Amino acid sequence: MEGELKMKGQVAIIVLLVSAVMLTLGLGMSKKESVNVKINTNDELLKKAFDTAESGINYYLGTGGTSYSSPDNVSFADVSTSKISDGSDKIDFGEYLQQGNSENYWLVNHLFNGDIGTTYFNGPDVSVCTVSYSGQVKVDYFYKVGVNYNIKRNLINLNSNCFTVGIVGSPVLLAVTPISSGGKFYIQALNGGTFSSQGIDVIAVGRAGGTQEGVNTQAKQKLSIRQRYMIPGFLLSGMMAEGSILSD
Repeated sequence: MEGELKMKGQVAIIVLLVSAVMLTLGLGMSKKESVNVKINTNDELLKKAFDTAESGINYYLGTGGTSYSSPDNVSFADVSTSKISDGSDKIDFGEYLQQGNSENYWLVNHLFNGDIGTTYFNGPDVSVCTVSYSGQVKVDYFYKVGVNYNIKRNLINLNSNCFTVGIVGSPVLLAVTPISSGGKFYIQALNGGTFSSQGIDVIAVGRAGGTQEGVNTQAKQKLSIRQRYMIPGFLLSGMMAEGSILSD
């Protein structure tokens, strides 16, 4: 009898141990499954937030509206804009310019619809500068006298320094083209002058969130694009000509 009771006790202990192990494994698998669900949900929400930010930018470009909501009213985007280099004495896009390509710097403001305005650069001189470039650079200066647009060309050698462009007439545009190789360039106003806006940065923050499979979460994604003002066709054709290129 005593041996039988001892055996039953051992069996009970073994059953309890096996049950504890199974319970531990079950809890571990349940926790892992819960984490996987949360990760999958976060990935889905991040993608949805990004898509909503992109839709917010498209909405702004199409309507001018700065508050966007998805058709199902589950995700939202807030859109903001800022002018590029407006009121600054320096314009540096920070971009590497390939040999033969042109970087354009506006010296006049633009209207809301993108047309050229009548508020011109207010300084006497502008410097075209480089940090590390060495070689020939073509600098086209577009300006207006009366109703005529004109262009003056300069072919200069830059050796990690600056070239000063004297302002004549009503300044419109500077086009900088490296000839020898590629490089980085910027323009600097002298004697207190400031530049007009070069375009706008459009920034959208998309938000998506809610409850999915028992998981409460929210995701945000930020997306931005840069819209610089377009160069009219008549100015582009003027890069191939000297003197007067258009009359109003």
